[in-house]
Amino acid sequence: MKTRKRIKTFLPLMAIVILAYFTSCSKDRIAKQVETSYAPTDAFYTLNAPPEQTFVIDSLGGDTITAMHGTKIWGVPKTIFMLKSTHQDIYYPFYLKLIEAYSLKDMILSRLPNVAQSKILKDAGELKVTAFKDTNTLVLKDNCGLPLWAPSSTPDSSMNVYYGFTNGTTNDWNINVTQTDYLFSNDTVTHIGVKGSGYSMKITKLGWVDIGHLAPYSNASMTFTSAGTNTNYIDVYIVFNNRHSFIKVNSLAAHNLPSGEPITVFALAMDSGGQMYFFKQNYNVANGMVIPLQMTQATSAQVLAEMSTL
Repeated sequence: MKTRKRIKTFLPLMAIVILAYFTSCSKDRIAKQVETSYAPTDAFYTLNAPPEQTFVIDSLGGDTITAMHGTKIWGVPKTIFMLKSTHQDIYYPFYLKLIEAYSLKDMILSRLPNVAQSKILKDAGELKVTAFKDTNTLVLKDNCGLPLWAPSSTPDSSMNVYYGFTNGTTNDWNINVTQTDYLFSNDTVTHIGVKGSGYSMKITKLGWVDIGHLAPYSNASMTFTSAGTNTNYIDVYIVFNNRHSFIKVNSLAAHNLPSGEPITVFALAMDSGGQMYFFKQNYNVANGMVIPLQMTQATSAQVLAEMSTL
């Protein structure tokens, strides 16, 4: 009788153990099935990039343009422009187009770097100025400059004008315009200085320009890890909180970072179904850091709101 009782007691226990085992296996299979598979985020950037503003120039010169974030362009006569294709003079009207990227959010969404020859910049903003006659691209003539004023709450007299981009690259600023696709052999025009609550400058080449200066750096490195597949599609940014600047991480590893400096790590991603994710955390740079990216589901609006606080 005791043996029968033991058997009766043993069988339910075995059933519970077996059920628990298969339940555990089932959960593991489900976890593997729902593992996040990341996809390119190009559509997110394209949709949310700062807008390109268009201004018609049809007066006899001396026009002043004030853009949506406070950039001013003044003294815009047709005589400083020529057709890029033929170098011929132009006539009125023509068009100026402008993109303003002063906030870290807008600089990141513009998909531009904050580095020059692999060295981190302290950054006050990035601007793109282009000009067109009908559909024809215009350029500035030799020794002619376009005057700009860029707002800043804390202007820094050590800032320089950097041009985009060094020859052979699409993501490297250069202080020497002749190292870019500049048409001429020297530059006697480029200038920048503090004027009021901003920067007064003159640029000798249209396209992207950056207001910045090189910042100290050291040889600290850090790496990042993440669960899921296609993690190469996770866009990881290191924001330097004391420099109003950032770098984009390549292959989940970053080098030549300033030791001890306060940073914010911000990452964004999209899965193959269009679901957005982000990660945001503050650190101080220490060599050899390994940071696990614990991505959180979010809407595009939530990701943009997080970017606004960088």
